[in-house]
Amino acid sequence: MTKTAIQARESGTLGSERIRRILQQNGLEVAGERWALLERWAELLRDHNQRINLVSRKEEGLIWEKHLLPCLALLCLREFPEDVDVCDFGTGGGLPGLPIAIVRPDVRVTLLDSRQKKITVVQQMIEQLGVENAQTLLGRGEDLGKVRPWRERFPLLTARAVAPLSDLLRWTHQLRTPDAVLHVFKGGEFWDEVVQASHLFPGFRLNKSLMVLKGYSGLAENQKFIASVHVSTILPKALRRHS
Repeated sequence: MTKTAIQARESGTLGSERIRRILQQNGLEVAGERWALLERWAELLRDHNQRINLVSRKEEGLIWEKHLLPCLALLCLREFPEDVDVCDFGTGGGLPGLPIAIVRPDVRVTLLDSRQKKITVVQQMIEQLGVENAQTLLGRGEDLGKVRPWRERFPLLTARAVAPLSDLLRWTHQLRTPDAVLHVFKGGEFWDEVVQASHLFPGFRLNKSLMVLKGYSGLAENQKFIASVHVSTILPKALRRHS
């Protein structure tokens, strides 16, 4: 039993072994060597969090159920194509992008953030783990999207605890391909955000799902959602002066 699993059992939280069973129940099988990388990732995240705030200090003992499980639930609840370029927008401590890159070596994940300290730590974790299909990118999405190779680069984007939907759509509009999907992690009620975005952006379509998983009700009970947004890459005139 790993150190992480022992700590989880002693504290009564969901640890590595339980999370793996939940994911298996929901159709996500993770190979042994990939799971070992996730366990190493959790240890690195906890270690780096002592020096720079990547996740709440109060949740350091809850990394598996509060952070890893919601990130990988996306792979259970949404179609994730093979051989696709993914942008994890506002990646912060590498969530959800780095766990996704570990579990899905067939996709290429760019972890984007405007904060140098966060990007430096995430790059260190990528190198420590030897994750070859992940890279970091420092900058602001609205600036990077104006230049090659980032303009209209990504058919799939993720964002967790970043900003309201309208801001995310504005900041990512030049990074997205015309048929791109933006998967946004949301908690609680965010209908006002949906209404505002639907009024501002042409072709706005939303697939909003409560994170209902077999074998674990905690995410749904805590009102955790995945909001998958399809929208035109044309920026409305009313917003262009802000871009």
